[in-house]
Amino acid sequence: MASIKLTRLTRVVLASVLISGLTGCASLGGFGQGGRETTALGDYVAARHAIAVHDLKTATRYFDAALADDGDNVLVLDQALTTATIAGDMSRAVSLARRVVKLEPNHRMARLILSLNDIRNGDYAQAHQEIGNAQSGVFMALVGALTQTWASAGAGDKAAALASLKTFEDKPAFDLFRTYHQALVLDLLGDAEGARKAYREAMDASGGGSIRIVEGYASFLARQGERDKAIAVMKAFVAMSPRHPIALADLKLLESGKPVAPIIANASDGMAEALYGLGSALAQESGSELAIVYLQLAIWMRPDFDVANTLLANTYEEQKLWQFAVDAYGKVGRSSPLYENAQIQSALDLNRLDKQTEAIALLQALAKDDKDSIEPYVALGDIYRAKEKYAEAAEQYRRALAIAGKEKREHWTLYYALGICNERLGNWPVAEKNLKHALTLSGEHPLVLNYLGYSWIEQGTHLKEALAMIEKAVSLRPTDGFIVDSLGWAQYRLGDYPQAVHILQRAVELEPGDSTINEHLGDAFWKVGRKIEARFQWSHALEMDPEADHVDELKNKLLFGLDTTATKPTRPAAAAGS
Repeated sequence: MASIKLTRLTRVVLASVLISGLTGCASLGGFGQGGRETTALGDYVAARHAIAVHDLKTATRYFDAALADDGDNVLVLDQALTTATIAGDMSRAVSLARRVVKLEPNHRMARLILSLNDIRNGDYAQAHQEIGNAQSGVFMALVGALTQTWASAGAGDKAAALASLKTFEDKPAFDLFRTYHQALVLDLLGDAEGARKAYREAMDASGGGSIRIVEGYASFLARQGERDKAIAVMKAFVAMSPRHPIALADLKLLESGKPVAPIIANASDGMAEALYGLGSALAQESGSELAIVYLQLAIWMRPDFDVANTLLANTYEEQKLWQFAVDAYGKVGRSSPLYENAQIQSALDLNRLDKQTEAIALLQALAKDDKDSIEPYVALGDIYRAKEKYAEAAEQYRRALAIAGKEKREHWTLYYALGICNERLGNWPVAEKNLKHALTLSGEHPLVLNYLGYSWIEQGTHLKEALAMIEKAVSLRPTDGFIVDSLGWAQYRLGDYPQAVHILQRAVELEPGDSTINEHLGDAFWKVGRKIEARFQWSHALEMDPEADHVDELKNKLLFGLDTTATKPTRPAAAAGS
C-alpha cells in the first residue's frame, strides 16, 4: 500500500535490473579441500539451511563460525552481509561491508551500504566515492544514480543532483522515478518553480494515483500558500480511494489550517524514498527477498518510515512469515495514520500463529482506545468466525453495526458475515433477513448471491430463484472455484447429476485443494455410476483436512458408498474464505 504506482513494464524492468545487479561483481571465492575450509563449508551450509527456514539468528551464528575459520571467504561474507540486511541488523551489515570491499573492492551491495551509511552521517563526498567504486552496469544506472542524486542533494549541489537524474531521461520506464525524485530534490533545495513543474509531471505520469506523489505535491502547494489547491489535490485522491488512512489524515491536516511539513526533510529521507520505491516494485513482482533488502535499507535511512514498515509486513505476510510481519507492524508509530491497520493486521497474524488470546487482547485494547472505530470489532468477529465460534462472532459484528451508525453501502460485508453466523447457529429466519439486506446493500455481490441461493437450495425453497442467483454469481466470477462448486452442488441437489458432474469437475480444476469440492464431485460421480472415481475423490477429500463433522461421513462413503449413507447438507465452500 501507499506505493508509487508503476506500470507492469516498469516493475519488470526494475525487478530484472535489481535482481541481476545486487550482489557481486568478480567471482566469489569458494571453499578449499583442507580441514579449516571443510569446517567453514559445513557452517556455511548450515547457515544457508537456517536461512531457508527463516531462522536468521541461527544463520548469523553459523556465518560467524564459518568466518572464524575462513575470514577471507567472500562467498561467506557476501551471504552474511545479505542476511544481516534482511534481518535489519545494519550495524553488522556496515561492518561486514567494510570487510567485503577489502577483498572485492567493486562489490555492489557492500559499496551501496557504505554509501548509504555516509549519507546518513552527512558525509556526502565519501558517499559519492563509495558508490563510484561499485562495479558499473545496469545496477549502477539505477540504484547508483539515485544514490549519487541524493548525495549531491545533501551537499546542496543542485546541478550535480539533476545531472545524476538525467541517467533516466532516455528510459521511459523510469520517467516516474525521475520526475518524482527531481521534484523532491528541487523542493528540498528551495527551487519552488522547478519543483512545481516536476511535481506536475510526476502527477501526470502517475495519473494522480500514487499517494506518495500526491502527498508530496499537496505538501508543496500548502507550503507555497496554495492550501485550497492542496486540498483539491488530496480530495481528488480521496475520491479514488475513499478509505485510504494516509490520504484522510492528510486531508484533515490540510483543512485544519495547521502547518504542513515537507514529505522529506533531508537527503537521508530522500534516499529512503528511493529505496522504498524500488522495494515496492520488487514486492509487486514477487521478488520477496530482494524486496525485503530494499525495504530494510529504506527503514534504516528513515526509521520512522511507517509506509515502508507496513509494506515490509505485507511482504512477510505473502510468505506466511507471520511473526516477522507482527514485528514489522510493531514498528509503526502510534501517531501514524497506519497505526490502527498495523495493529489489526498484527492481531490477525497472531491468530494465524494460534495466539488467539494475544490477538483478542490486542483488538480489545484497540477498541478501547478508539471507541468510534468499527474495525477492531470486525477483526474480532472474523477471528471468532474462523474458529467457528459463531455466537461470539455475531456479537462483534452487531457491535460494529451499532457503532457505525448511519448505514452505508460498504456495511454489506457486516450483514453478510452476520448472516453466515446466524445460518451456522441455526437461526435461519434471522440469517435470511441478514443475507437479503446484504444482497440489497451490495448491489447483488456474487458472494451473497452464492450463499443465499445455496442456502435456499439446501432447504428446498425458492428453487428457481436460488438457481438463478447462483448462475448469476458464476457469471460474475466464472473462475471462482467455490462459487462454481455451489452451482454444481445445486444441480446435484436438484437431481441433475450429469450436469452436476460437468460443473463440479470444473470447480475441482479451479480449486483442486478444497476438501468440500472434491467430496461433492465424488458424490456426483457415484450418482452417475462412476463409483471407482467417486471413491478416489472421497479419499482425496479425506486427505485435505475436511471439517471435523465430515470426517466420519467421508470414511463411511469410502466403505459403503451413497447407497446406505445419507449425505448431510453442507454450507457453500465459498463461506470458508469469505
